[in-house]
Amino acid sequence: MSRGRLLARRSGARRGLLVLVALLVATVAAALGTAVGAVRAAEADVVHDGLTRGGVPAEVQVTTRLAPEADAAAQDAALRADVDALFAPAPYDLVREEVPDDDSDDPFVRWTLTPDVAATGTADLAVLAAGSDALLDTVLADDAVAVRGATMTGDLAERAADAAAAAAAAKAVALVPMLVLALAGAVAVAQVARLLAATRAGEVHLLVSRGASAGQLTASAASEAALVVVGGAAVGAGAAAAVLAAQGASAGSLAGMLAPSVVATAVGALLLLVAVGGLQARAAAGLRVTDRSGRARRAATWGTVVLVAVAAGITTWLLRRYGSPLVPTPDGGQTDPAAAAAPALVLAAAAVGAVALLGPLSRAWAALTARRPGTRVLAARQVARRLAVTAVPVVLVVVAAGSVVLASAYTRTGQHLREAAAGVAAGSDVRVVATEGTPGPAATYAALPGAADAAPARVSEAVVDGVPLSTTGLPPDRVASVARGPHGQQGVDEIAAALDGPGPYADNPRLPAGSTGLVLHVTGQYYVVDEAATAESSTAGVGGEPASWDSLVAEDGPMASDRGPLLALEGSTVGITLWLSDPDGQPVPVDVEDLDVDLDGDLDGGLDRARPVGPEERTLELRAEVPPAPAGADGDPGEWTVVALDTQLPSSRSTLTTLRLSVDGVVVTADYGATTRVDVAGADWAPARDDPRADAVYGARQGSGLSLATQVDHEAMPSSFRVMVAGSGRQPARAVLSQDLARLLDVTTGGTTEVPLGEGGRLSVQVVDVVDVVPGSLHRDAAMVRLDELQAASLRLATVVPGAAETWVRAVPGADVDRLAAAAQDAAGTVPVQVTTSTGSEGSDAAGPVRQAFAVAALAAAALALVGVGAVSVAGVRERRGEVAVLRAVGLPPRAQGASRATELAVVTAAALVAGLLAGWALAAATVPGLAAATLTGFAVVPTPDTAYAPAAALVPGGLLVAGLAAVALVVRAAVAAQARDGGYREEVR
Repeated sequence: MSRGRLLARRSGARRGLLVLVALLVATVAAALGTAVGAVRAAEADVVHDGLTRGGVPAEVQVTTRLAPEADAAAQDAALRADVDALFAPAPYDLVREEVPDDDSDDPFVRWTLTPDVAATGTADLAVLAAGSDALLDTVLADDAVAVRGATMTGDLAERAADAAAAAAAAKAVALVPMLVLALAGAVAVAQVARLLAATRAGEVHLLVSRGASAGQLTASAASEAALVVVGGAAVGAGAAAAVLAAQGASAGSLAGMLAPSVVATAVGALLLLVAVGGLQARAAAGLRVTDRSGRARRAATWGTVVLVAVAAGITTWLLRRYGSPLVPTPDGGQTDPAAAAAPALVLAAAAVGAVALLGPLSRAWAALTARRPGTRVLAARQVARRLAVTAVPVVLVVVAAGSVVLASAYTRTGQHLREAAAGVAAGSDVRVVATEGTPGPAATYAALPGAADAAPARVSEAVVDGVPLSTTGLPPDRVASVARGPHGQQGVDEIAAALDGPGPYADNPRLPAGSTGLVLHVTGQYYVVDEAATAESSTAGVGGEPASWDSLVAEDGPMASDRGPLLALEGSTVGITLWLSDPDGQPVPVDVEDLDVDLDGDLDGGLDRARPVGPEERTLELRAEVPPAPAGADGDPGEWTVVALDTQLPSSRSTLTTLRLSVDGVVVTADYGATTRVDVAGADWAPARDDPRADAVYGARQGSGLSLATQVDHEAMPSSFRVMVAGSGRQPARAVLSQDLARLLDVTTGGTTEVPLGEGGRLSVQVVDVVDVVPGSLHRDAAMVRLDELQAASLRLATVVPGAAETWVRAVPGADVDRLAAAAQDAAGTVPVQVTTSTGSEGSDAAGPVRQAFAVAALAAAALALVGVGAVSVAGVRERRGEVAVLRAVGLPPRAQGASRATELAVVTAAALVAGLLAGWALAAATVPGLAAATLTGFAVVPTPDTAYAPAAALVPGGLLVAGLAAVALVVRAAVAAQARDGGYREEVR
């Protein structure tokens, strides 16, 4: 008989198992190919989402003066050469346009570079980012392009860098499910190969006894395996191509996507089959005695457990060290394959551990059921007796169950973490940030459809010891109703309670609700100081003695060059600003009528002096319009609180001037015409800033209450002089710090420290709580304070008080946040604003490719487990036919035999399911939070992730696995019962 016929007859005798091997190879090839294609498609989404916002691609623009007409073409060519040198081979479009200059006859020329998003791959992102960073310097260094300098605008560099980071994270973490899938495929093929070898043991020994060598048997096994593997890999490649084509993959890209995975699958399966067959042939040719007692097998099993467990422990330590396979390096990061293999090795350790424990547990099961009626003892003893065969479904089911748990955990944990990070970054459901001015009244946003509440917010960014930090001010009574923590209300109520309490304006006078105007009744005096007389009378520190107008303009008085500024001073004004605070703590300046300087005392000095102030003390009425006060947090009409008074003295070159002013009373007019007198003298007013000279001059004030005295020095630029209620803004502001900032400042709850503000000055704070993250923080080092205390301190620290440039809007439960964001954009009107939401839909989602890979891996592992269990079951039904006849002969009915055989399979697979679920749960708790955090890019603050599970992600692969195992058990039961009923004459039942 020729070798070809012998090979064909050997293969035909085991065609069932060989078909199963081909099916396994096809499944692995299809799964790996589909996973690779899905990851590539998801990476394309990462690129698209990273380079576009609202469908508009990122761009970079270079603008310079247009070269003379003779050199314009050379200028354009030089710019294009520079761009090509920086951006090749990334695909891009470059458009040139001339822009007229309204202030000059020389026009500008602008080049706009836009990446071709559809053709951009992940490898092009780094090129786009680096090219954008270097473009301006390159243009400025090229005299043929830059004419009198150049400018560059656009965010291509930032977006490309963010997308590149997302793509790198996705590529590194996606390797984890790929290796889990490879493990499942390798285990399935190896176990079925061992099963095939076990069924051929007698045949191999017979061939060896007839003169076949180990090399001949190995070559025969290799030829057979090559045919099976190539056919299975081809079928798998076709299935993967069909799936990817249905998902929109182009025909030209399929070969590049599928070739590596299909070739790797075929080579790996071929090596496994040849290795198993070759080892069996060498053992038979060497006349080795079979391990009939099983001791060597058990020792090898426990040795394998130890080795795999050690490998799993080391790789898991590597993975947890950095949280993901992406290891930071000076160049950015690189993938650690050993760390990526950790989940696969942990599942492998769990599988071999379950196999090692299967023997003792099955023997214990047999002992427990030995004296009980029924066939359970028969099933227990059969499991204990056939451990070599039973190990196949155990290993496959453990790996499959663990893969399903990992896919479920990563899917939900990643989603939860992204939602939490987006919520922290937004601070609320919708965050409206005005790039100029303020977004407008919070009440406007609170009235939008779908809005539950809204509040103004001020965010100040600064740096301490080289570390960026942000300080957020919110109205304390709206923190709980507006802010969002990492998981909704988590931590927000704690922050609100810590910031609760009386505000800085508890002792300040208040205007009644509905106030529309006010009148200040003041007594004022303004004069040039007679410095000689002041020195003689020793009153320099309390305002000085006034000089008469005649002495100032006399021929023997000041130099002639000084008379001009004096005459200009005579025609100037003293500005007065009253600061009011709304119910949220936001200060608003109200312009009061100016005081007209009247140094000569001549009321008809060519001007209509309705509010003259001069050396002689006068009583005047100053009017001001009061804007409508925003409603309070409870919705009631708001009340203004009087918080400060500014006076702005005119410039007084070569002279020293003094203003004394006392507010004797304030009369407020309401919207319905009624008037109310507000007592401002009951509070103790003092200079806002700690200035010894200001304190000394302030001592010259007349009376008590809201009265002041201030001076402007020789040649000094005038600055406003502010008075406030003595205690407001001086006490440390209550602050909730993030853990990172508390560590940086070395402060704990109850301690005091200072936090720098980006607008200047340092805010003294008392730490009332320390939390994991601060809602709305732009950096991990962050603080949240009361808006009223932040603004009260700013009134003392700075002349210009920054307004609340943000509005945070909380949506009602179930509302469409994106629709609310669009409404908020419209509500801002002409104010330029940036609107972000808590949905986290902006930017690249690096977790998308990894979710796809985990989903495919879980589904493929379940399918491989079913194929492997089916193969073992089919082989068992055929090999144990003789056992059926013996049991029938001793009186065991067919139905009982079928139930006993189904019980064997059900108990073993159920135990494997439990072991796989437990291993997957422990593995997910240890590794998934780090993997999810690694694929969360684009957020400065990442909350501590908690492991969560998505039932929907486990439904299909988990349901397939459980239903498939149940179906196999039912089929085995029916097949064994049918064998028992078949009493026909056969060799095995004689």
